[in-house]
Amino acid sequence: MQEVTLIRNKIKAIGRAMLALNLQNTHSGNISVRLGEDILITKTGSMKGHLEDRDIVLVGLTQPKTGLFQASSETGTHQRILAFAGAAIHAHSLAATIISYRHQVLTPIDALGSRHLGKVPIIEFEYPVGSPEMEEEIPRCLASHPAMIIKTHGPFTQGKNLEEAFFRLAVLDYSAQVLLWSELLGHNPQETLSKFLNKYPPLPDYQAPTGYKDSQDEELLRQFKRTAADVFHLQLSPFHTGSLSVRDGEEMLYCPRLAAPSELADELEIWRVSLSEKNSDYFLSLHQSVYRLTSAKAAIFTHSPWGTIQSLFQLSQRQDRIIPADAEGSYFYPAIAVVPPGTTTEEIISKASRYKMVAIAGLGVLALGHTPGHVSHHPSSLKNICFILSHLAMMQHRGLIEKLDSFLDPRGKSW
Repeated sequence: MQEVTLIRNKIKAIGRAMLALNLQNTHSGNISVRLGEDILITKTGSMKGHLEDRDIVLVGLTQPKTGLFQASSETGTHQRILAFAGAAIHAHSLAATIISYRHQVLTPIDALGSRHLGKVPIIEFEYPVGSPEMEEEIPRCLASHPAMIIKTHGPFTQGKNLEEAFFRLAVLDYSAQVLLWSELLGHNPQETLSKFLNKYPPLPDYQAPTGYKDSQDEELLRQFKRTAADVFHLQLSPFHTGSLSVRDGEEMLYCPRLAAPSELADELEIWRVSLSEKNSDYFLSLHQSVYRLTSAKAAIFTHSPWGTIQSLFQLSQRQDRIIPADAEGSYFYPAIAVVPPGTTTEEIISKASRYKMVAIAGLGVLALGHTPGHVSHHPSSLKNICFILSHLAMMQHRGLIEKLDSFLDPRGKSW
């Protein structure tokens, strides 16, 4: 009974997180978790952002249980998925749904999606809501793919646990945003993919955080948790992506899988790592190199969707920087350096030190500073800068403004 309570609480937290990311409307989607020969699944018509115990019912994996008549209309689909997975989520990612109108497969052009999703099938159904055809085909598809998209409806993801299913959903939404805006801005995503796919660093398998903390400093832990929540809620990096570190002499305190809503922030891991320790983790090694090569006291890496969109676009235009068009962005950052994947660690950190942050096209953003709060300001500002630039470019295309270049800070071209 205690396990049921723990899983129900996790489903509630993920439901609220999905609403916060606009992956659901008030009543859409469904969440399920396997528990032995049973499954816990959200009730039909339940509000995922405000779930209570009565909204999460226990039904059998193969044999009917009393909660079946209340369960989601897509319970049959979830039962078949949970025959081989630990959890499943159906959501209404707007970006993924829009992509489905144009594509038969979503092929991510970013590093995260390429690594953790691969090619995401998009399947068209005659009746795309709760049909027997979907009950057969969706589980068959997910048996060999981490995610799929129902054309004009939205994605399903599966994982060995609820965190992994939600991680895959968040990465799918991120990759769909990047692909959609790359096409809207007019550069060729396939050309980007052919240039960069083999240059992206190897990324580790997903592992849900264990909650291990290698520090008893309550104030520092509070700052890490606050930053994790800000990164998640401001959508600066998908769920359980990004990393944060603080130097401590010849060691650093390092948090991988950073982005998480406040109520899941206690599960974050924080490791104490020697700056001289050799390892194969790209992001951990990048953080170590920051402190070996600069005087920075803190560093953050995020997979900013808007930063990724603009960094890919700027490289496609043969530009090596993002120049803000808004007053606050121009005040703090006359320019933000952009480098292609495959750039050496030394050059990445040199540019981050000179410009406060650097965007690695298709991968993410490294920012340096003095404290977790200080460094989180940089990707937060970058989001606004790149959002404004992307929409101004569309306004120029529609003839609503004459020339985007006239709004760019002149200092940024030579800074």
